[in-house]
Amino acid sequence: MKFKNFLDLFPPPDFLNIPYAGLSISDTAVRCIQFSRNQKSLYLSKFAEKSLPEGLVTSGFINNVDEVAGILQTLKKDLRLHHIKVSLPEEKAYLFTTKIPKVGQKEICGAIEFKMEENVPVPVSELVFDYAVPDPDAHNDHLNIVVSALPVSVIDSYIETMNKAGLSLLSLEIESQAVARSLLPVGDLSACIIAHFGKDKVGLYVAYHRIVHFTSTISTTGMAAGDFSYISSQIKKLQIYWQTLKENVGDENKKINKIIICGEGLTSDLESHLGVKSKISASLGNVWVNAFDVSRNIPEISHSDSLKYAPAVGLALPSDILL
Repeated sequence: MKFKNFLDLFPPPDFLNIPYAGLSISDTAVRCIQFSRNQKSLYLSKFAEKSLPEGLVTSGFINNVDEVAGILQTLKKDLRLHHIKVSLPEEKAYLFTTKIPKVGQKEICGAIEFKMEENVPVPVSELVFDYAVPDPDAHNDHLNIVVSALPVSVIDSYIETMNKAGLSLLSLEIESQAVARSLLPVGDLSACIIAHFGKDKVGLYVAYHRIVHFTSTISTTGMAAGDFSYISSQIKKLQIYWQTLKENVGDENKKINKIIICGEGLTSDLESHLGVKSKISASLGNVWVNAFDVSRNIPEISHSDSLKYAPAVGLALPSDILL
């Protein structure tokens, strides 16, 4: 299959003010968020969570398209949904950073093609990719590109599911990037680690300039309750790895000094455990930071529950407030 940007598969409609919801699918649940706008700011207008029976989705892969589509049809009816943006599973994605010659916008995709074989262990004909340029003016002779690629089979299963549910799919996006968009304030150019907890796993994402550069998914199956030693050690390794990369050494702007936590099944002592053991400041995230001021606009979702919605919030945010 010829390489395409994810958004090329779903070109945006001619009218830009179309209302849409953000939809995330995990192994345990489907979560949906939609914002509306008044004269002052955004506000939460629709939200819902529906549990998924075990086995319907595994590591983000949809095993039973018909059953998941049936659950989404119920969600569509309950919330009166039509247009949606959907997250793609982190575990099925290949994410890497590469350098290409400084070329024009139209030539970037072609330049990335030559880098795929050395970075992704899947035939290029079976992949679709997207990319981001964190700082296009950082170097005179080259561009640093963050590339995310997914098997066509994964993309097709999500498209088929949304079509069977009768939902109009506007775009697909890697889950980690949607999470970063919800948790990191506009204008935050620092480096951090996001710890995204799910059922029996945690995703660790290194974000810089609000773009995810590296991800690692850790299984928590078999871990004793409240024992975060292994997760903390992996966070520390990730911090060291990032800060010892040749292009990052000595750059204070790329030093990781905070962990932002989101997801499901979070415990009250998680912040202190992760922070103390990894020796990095850790705190629970605020998924509304780019949507509205919670001191003035109190959402119907509690703070602890909102952390499960981070991917859906990132997808639901209007692009104009993220500029």
